[in-house]
Amino acid sequence: MELFGFGPHLMIDGYNANPTKLADAELVRRVLDELPVEMEMTKVLPPFVYRYGGKPGQAEGVTGVVIIAESHLAIHTFPEKGFISVDIFSCKPFDLGKAVRSVIERFEIGRYETYLINRGKEFPKDPELARQIVMGEREYLQARVG
Repeated sequence: MELFGFGPHLMIDGYNANPTKLADAELVRRVLDELPVEMEMTKVLPPFVYRYGGKPGQAEGVTGVVIIAESHLAIHTFPEKGFISVDIFSCKPFDLGKAVRSVIERFEIGRYETYLINRGKEFPKDPELARQIVMGEREYLQARVG
C-alpha cells in the first residue's frame, strides 16, 4: 500500500493510428464507457463525446471524457494526422499495461509514447500519517509565533 501520492496519471500519445477509428465518435464513447470497467474504476456519469468540426487551419477530431469516482479519462483524436492523445488519471493504482494495450488495440495505433506521473506525491493516504503531518505543522507554527 502506498502511503503517499494521490495516484497515477497515465498519458498515451498514439501515432499512425487508424484514421477511420479515430473519426468514430461512437468508438470513442464505447472506449470511455468500457475502459473504466476494465480498470476496475467507478463511472460517476456517462461519457461525454464531442465531434469537433474544426475551423480553417485547425484539425478536426473527436474529444471525449468520462468522470470516474477515482478522477477521469479523456481521449482526443485527430484522424487526418493519425494521432490520439489519452489521459487516464486515477486516485487508485490500476494495470497500466492493460490500459495501454486496450487503447492501442482499439484504435490500431502504429507507434506510441507513454508518460506516467505520480500525481500529488505528498498526498497522505494514511489517516494517522496525515494527522501526524498536520500536528507537526501546527507545532512548527506555534513555535514560530509563540
